[in-house]
Amino acid sequence: MSRKIKLLIVDDNRDLCESLLDILELKGYEVMTVFSGYQAIAAVKKEQFNLVLMDVKMPGISGIDTLKILKKISPGLKVIMITAFADDIFYREGLQKGEFEVVRKPLNIERFLVLLEKTSNSAR
Repeated sequence: MSRKIKLLIVDDNRDLCESLLDILELKGYEVMTVFSGYQAIAAVKKEQFNLVLMDVKMPGISGIDTLKILKKISPGLKVIMITAFADDIFYREGLQKGEFEVVRKPLNIERFLVLLEKTSNSAR
């Protein structure tokens, strides 16, 4: 990577966040982790990220509602949503295709890294 991609991971599962942090830092990404949608909103208001990796289902404010707010704060922000649920949740919420990518849990790390590289290349 010629320029470090700054990535925000948002998930209430701290173990997952720590695992992804370790893997992604080894791959050369600059990574910050937060554990709620509210923390993600505060982080994006304070710092500039190239990419957000966010869980759909979190206590408090959902990933879907957080996504909507993040897109208002930073319209060009690239987002990858992580979900164990059906894709139709996004369409019920009125989200447009292309606003984000979707990765299913449990993560296939090889496929995830390919998607992350593709998405981060378009975030440069």
